[in-house]
Amino acid sequence: MSAQANVVLANGETTPVNKTFAPKGALRSPTGKDVAVWREQSAVNAEGFFSLQEQHSDPNGNRIEKFRYVIEIPTLETVGTNDAGITPAPSVAYVTTGVIEFWLSTRASQAELKDIVAFVKNLAATSYVSDAITKREHAW
Repeated sequence: MSAQANVVLANGETTPVNKTFAPKGALRSPTGKDVAVWREQSAVNAEGFFSLQEQHSDPNGNRIEKFRYVIEIPTLETVGTNDAGITPAPSVAYVTTGVIEFWLSTRASQAELKDIVAFVKNLAATSYVSDAITKREHAW
């Protein structure tokens, strides 16, 4: 297991801004998954922190090891004022989520593992995926 360290990811702005996701710990869940969490904490309150989560499952009966990465971006909103005329703290209106999942055979070679990482990274970087997501246009 690798020790947690900061993860720096550029956002999608015209002039990208790096966002630093700081480690917040790793533990084994009751289901047997190892779960590690990072947070980007530049939001005004904790409800607005971006999060990155890694979930890892040991090889199952089919000798498949799983890695799952989940990035969540909450969008906050402030609704009106309370009875005393004070604006309440913003709360989560919705969360935009991205998931990357790898299913790795214990028999896979180092070269095959490098290939799947490269293919997933390169697919995510294509204009096809960018257009599908930003324009909400799926393949037909």
